[in-house]
Order: sequence, then structure tokens, then C-alpha cells
Amino acid sequence: MLRVFPEADLFLLFADPKSLPEGFDRSRLHTSILDKLPGSRKLNRVLFPLYPAAVGAFDFAGYDLILSSDYAPAKSIVPPVETLHISYLHAPGRHLWDQRIAFAKGLPSPLRPIFYQLSATARDADFIGAQRVDHIIANARHIGERIRKYYRRESTVIYPPVNVKSASISLRKGDYYLSVGRMTELKRDDIIIEACNRLGRRLIVAGTGREEKRLRAMAGPTIEFPGRVDDATLSKLYSECRALLFAANEDFGIVPVEAQAHGRPVIAYGKGGSLETVRVDSSSPSHNTGILFTDQTPESLMQAILDFESIEDKFDPQTIRRHALQFDRDVFEAQLKLYVEAAMKAHREKPLPAIWTGPNDPL
Repeated sequence: MLRVFPEADLFLLFADPKSLPEGFDRSRLHTSILDKLPGSRKLNRVLFPLYPAAVGAFDFAGYDLILSSDYAPAKSIVPPVETLHISYLHAPGRHLWDQRIAFAKGLPSPLRPIFYQLSATARDADFIGAQRVDHIIANARHIGERIRKYYRRESTVIYPPVNVKSASISLRKGDYYLSVGRMTELKRDDIIIEACNRLGRRLIVAGTGREEKRLRAMAGPTIEFPGRVDDATLSKLYSECRALLFAANEDFGIVPVEAQAHGRPVIAYGKGGSLETVRVDSSSPSHNTGILFTDQTPESLMQAILDFESIEDKFDPQTIRRHALQFDRDVFEAQLKLYVEAAMKAHREKPLPAIWTGPNDPL
């Protein structure tokens, strides 16, 4: 977004100055009152109930446009009447809506009733905030369906940016499968590791996270953990793997697109964003970019791996890469710019409310 609007001010709940884009003018950075609390960046998950109040305290007086990147709290923005607010919405907060039961099960039993009470209040506030936004952009079609279901709002889909053009195809191919990303419960790396353990397939799991210790403990001799790798190493891992294994139910899923940008096929759980980023068409198999498995279980993934290996030589790296180009960063930037320009034009030309002149007024 900053590449599209390089002169924009940046408002963040928390900010590590070292992670800001290169060349960004720090005088244009505004952080919330939470960022000023000692240790707040490490405790950010605990402070989540305070996010809406912190966002609501931002002062947007004098701005023509607010462009927010949101999954829940940014909808709490209270803009001036004349200011247009466009929300790029990654998903309605899963912990508040469709996955609230699963989220609660991960909490200690005494905390669950408290969570249900707090989440009910937060859900009401989240819905109200969604009504205050002028325009909503969804990052995938199925996210647009959830926006319609939970917020009763329509949205326009603009897929998020992936740096596809910088990726390259390798003439070499290794003997390993690949998993990439933060090691959290929702990524379901345990399914991937169990499947490769039982099939005796070599697997490289790149990344770190709070699940790493448990995953290492369950991994057999064919599983490798290089940790967090630099961009050059990651690109090499992508471009030389047999296929990427992806077991998460993601809202969009950047990792499968990155693998396809390197010309490599994806074996993914067939829910969420994978249905939009991985092309599987039985009527045109030569254009396929991967295989989808139906159940979030090791057995379902094992069968998908075996199915993949039976047709592995049918996947064309150039075809896979061409498919990934529709998600390139340049496409996102062009579409976002056009959308904002059209919305701003319509906002400026919006007629003022009519003035009622009396009982004979046809209005």
C-alpha cells in the first residue's frame, strides 16, 4: 500500500522501527497508546481486547482517505464525516465468528465462559464497525462470502501482493518435499510431518514458531528443520523441491503462490484460499498447478502425495509460473490504485442530502 501511496502517513498499533520499509520517513509514523506501554510488543496478544479502543483514539482529522489493512480492530476507526474509509479486509476475525468454538477449546476451561462473554460483546462491536466502513475490499472470493454472511456487506476482491516476478525456475530438482511458514497450530505442520514419516519421504520444514519443539519431537529421520532461512536460501528451497506441502485452511495463503512462482506444484488442503490459488481442473490436467486433498488428516495427505508422484512428470514449471503471475505485486498495486481513484471520485461527486421543504415536497 505504501508503494501505491508513498506519501501517506502510517498508523500502526505497534511498530518496530527496524521493520519499517527502507527509506520510510519515520516522522510520518503514528503508533497507538498501547505501543508506549513497557513490553507491549511481546504482550500484544494479551492486549487484544484493548485494540478497538486504541484504534478509536487515532486522530484522522484533515485526511481525505483512510486505507486500512484489517482483520478486526481497524474497523473501529471513527473517521471524520468527509473522510473516505476503504478497508482491505483479510478476514472477519475468526476467533469472533466461524472459529470461535475451536478457539475457546484451546483455552483453559475456567477461561472459556469469560471468552464467550467477551467475544459476544466484541462481535457486536466488530459488526457495527463494519457498517461504518465506506468500501470493503476482500482478499479472496471466499472471504467476500464471509463478509456477506457476517457483516451483511458486499465487497470487491483484489488478491494480495506476492513478489512473483523476482522468483525464478531452477533446472535442478531435489528429492525433498517442502513446508514453509510460521509453526503454529493452525498451519497443521503435524499432518505434513506425520504423512512424510509414514511414507518415508524427505521433508524440509523451513521456519520457526511456538510449535517447533513439539514438531521436532514427532519428526523422524527424513525430516529436516533448517530454521528461519534468508530470502536466497528460501528461493532455492522453493525452486528445487518436488512440491510444496500445505495443510492449513488459510484465508488466502501467500506460501502456495510463492512456490508456484518458482514453477513448483503444490499439494494443498482443499479449503479456503487454496481453492483460488491452486488450479485443479480435471478437464484440462495439463494446466493444473497442484493437487488438493479433502481431509485435514495424514491419511488424506499421504494419498495426495502418492497421487502426485504417479503424475509428477506431467506438471509444467512454466505453466505453473504463468498461473502465479496473476497474483504478482504489480497487479495488486495497479488494481488497488484504480479502485481507490474510482472510489474517491464517487465520494467527491456524492450529492448532498435533500432539504425537505414541507408537506407538499414530493420527496
